[in-house]
Amino acid sequence: MNNPLPQLPPRFRLLTWFAGMLVGDLSIGLLYFGIGWLFSKSPRTQGLEDTLRLTIIPSFFLVPLFGGLIASLCWRRLNPGIGGAALASLGMTVIGLFAASLIAHEGSICLIITSPLLFVMLFTGTVLGHIWFKSDPGKLRISILPLLALIAFGEPFMRTDQTGVVVDEILIKAPASKVWPQLTSFRPIPEPLHYWLFRIGLPYPVETTSGGDFVGADRQCIFSDNMIFREKVTDFMPGKNLTFDITELPQHPELIGHITPERGQFLLHDNGDGTTTLTGSTWYTLHVRPLWYFDWWTASIFRAVHLRVMDDIRRRAES
Repeated sequence: MNNPLPQLPPRFRLLTWFAGMLVGDLSIGLLYFGIGWLFSKSPRTQGLEDTLRLTIIPSFFLVPLFGGLIASLCWRRLNPGIGGAALASLGMTVIGLFAASLIAHEGSICLIITSPLLFVMLFTGTVLGHIWFKSDPGKLRISILPLLALIAFGEPFMRTDQTGVVVDEILIKAPASKVWPQLTSFRPIPEPLHYWLFRIGLPYPVETTSGGDFVGADRQCIFSDNMIFREKVTDFMPGKNLTFDITELPQHPELIGHITPERGQFLLHDNGDGTTTLTGSTWYTLHVRPLWYFDWWTASIFRAVHLRVMDDIRRRAES
């Protein structure tokens, strides 16, 4: 039977806490870098920008969990409880987000979105590590670490990007003939911001310009911070259908490597009673995992974009 490891003197405990946090975060950073470097050598990713290579690859399940295990290995002589592990995981989260902002130039909104998942997985790793390493690491338990690192390295090569669509509709108390002219282009939206991410800095739609009412016409959807999404009309049926491909994205840290909006569409349905149903859709490709977590955020953000534009269309048509 293995004997418990002796406790550290009080003067070394705080130093060990900080050392564990730094070592855990450093292991996460090295694993991210290693995965990004290996993935960049794959023929199917050559030619991508460096930022894209580094941000689309790592799994937010595996890599932070690995970092939590490494940290718990450093803390095994501290015998931390649940409260101590949670506080240390929070410290690791803050340090990791600061490093991501400083080194990888991640946007603040992206860091806010990823922080809950990062904390949960770090905390899970530290708790599992406390259970496994609390008395003596042992060869079998230590073998978990390289095995988990190997799985994290291999996981990106076994998945593909996920395409989705967000669809919203509203009822407008005006005939389609009055709604349609408001779709092709519109002046700056005067409505105040309601969506909480818009209010803390996420770019939001401001206005749209159009090069003409025909298939092949160029459009510009202008967001705050002078972000411009360049578009080209692919389907134009007056009074019914306006569909456009998004041909060029702004170089913004909230977008690069995370998500690619590909197509937008407005559909009008005349209800025959003087009202019109306006349906707005956006097709996109999501590059980050876990899909269920980031897809939820993506749907929420696109829905906020849709409703800000569509509510403005409704206001102008009904007035």
